[in-house]
Amino acid sequence: MDKKFIKKFNLFVKRKLKTYNLVYLTCDFRGFFKKYYPINGDHFCDQLISCLLKNKLTVIIPGYSYTSSGKFCLDNTNTNLSYISKWAFKKKLYRTSHPIFSVFIIGKKKRIFSKLGKHAFGKKSFWEKLLKNKSSLLHIGRPFNLGNTIIHFVENNVKAEYRFHKIFPTRVFKGKRYIGSNYSAFVQKRKFRGKKIDTDTKKISTMIEKKNFYKKIGSDENFTNITHLDFYKTYNFMREAYNKNKKIFIKEVE
Repeated sequence: MDKKFIKKFNLFVKRKLKTYNLVYLTCDFRGFFKKYYPINGDHFCDQLISCLLKNKLTVIIPGYSYTSSGKFCLDNTNTNLSYISKWAFKKKLYRTSHPIFSVFIIGKKKRIFSKLGKHAFGKKSFWEKLLKNKSSLLHIGRPFNLGNTIIHFVENNVKAEYRFHKIFPTRVFKGKRYIGSNYSAFVQKRKFRGKKIDTDTKKISTMIEKKNFYKKIGSDENFTNITHLDFYKTYNFMREAYNKNKKIFIKEVE
């Protein structure tokens, strides 16, 4: 691994995230794996997380498994997300219990997430915890315009008409201990006003990238970006954008 990159990453974190408590990661390492080939992926994750922890940040890593039925086992149900999500699973980091949208958490403030509700984006969700604490959305190798689940948190709170609350019968376990079922999420309708739709991050990202709470180094095109967004400011900006344009987060598809 290139020591210059780790030094650059650490400097970015110290300068841009020094007043933050929590950081939500969105990662895609293909650009770094290509640039620094050959590279030990697990060691790369070790270094990134170590840097964040040394800067007194508690790290939230998506562990989404989208288990909509049957059993979801915190210890045994893997995630199909990014390399760092699979790394977190192998490390057996603390994991929240939502069968669709679980997250892995490491750091001193992980107790904040010990009593979450059953709604993925509602009250007592980990998203609400991020909003109420000083939090960063940190993208490593994945441009913001390719997506961030914060959109669905905003959509939930503004009661977007093209989504609805759905309860999932998935039974959740930790080891042999049964935790519960009937977790829910704010899911997208197949059609809205007679037309098929899909999530669109590009419209809102074009607007956000011009704001002072958006900080980036590296290249989006080469997937080597490091991008920090203030969670609270991003959330409020997205709410305001939705109130002006109810279709800001969606696009029609054929």
